[in-house]
Amino acid sequence: MAEQQTGDGEPLDRRLADAIERLGHGLRSLAQRTAREHGLTPLQQQAVLALSRHPSVRREVSALAAEFDVTTPTMSDAISALERKDLITRSPGPDGRRRLLTLTPTGADIARQLQPWDGPLLAALDATPKPDQATTLHTLLNAIAVLQRQNVVRLMRTCTSCRFFARDTYEDPAAPHHCNLLRLPLPLADLRTDCPEHEPA
Repeated sequence: MAEQQTGDGEPLDRRLADAIERLGHGLRSLAQRTAREHGLTPLQQQAVLALSRHPSVRREVSALAAEFDVTTPTMSDAISALERKDLITRSPGPDGRRRLLTLTPTGADIARQLQPWDGPLLAALDATPKPDQATTLHTLLNAIAVLQRQNVVRLMRTCTSCRFFARDTYEDPAAPHHCNLLRLPLPLADLRTDCPEHEPA
């Protein structure tokens, strides 16, 4: 089957990849701007936001390093800087060996201020019809799952890369998949990008 092309011969998948790349540039610019406003680096901002919403099992330097695809020493440096700024503390984990990261009251306040960092993107997406948003989410999660299998990107806790995910189980185009853990159909609009019950396929 021939690739869909424009009049100048540019394949549709190439244009989609270019659009995603430009979107990534825009998001990095937004992240740099809000991080700078609070005296942080983009990585430090990511760590603060992650610690504001993650369960304690993921509040470790190694877990954050894996999540943001950086080395453990790089993340450790970012965490040390946040400690010096009195935004986080480290405390012994239940086993007495691991060091769990926790936001200080100041850090929690900064996290609340950082929450709307991607507001311009959310506003732009809000103008897109919900069915189109759901289809786009499905497409991107499928691409992420393929890239994970090829070891191009680190493991993410998405529905499409989970062992409980059963693809194309139903004829309904709005809810074609099934979750074997929940034992329920999975509408495209309900696909998760960060599922706490995720188990790699």
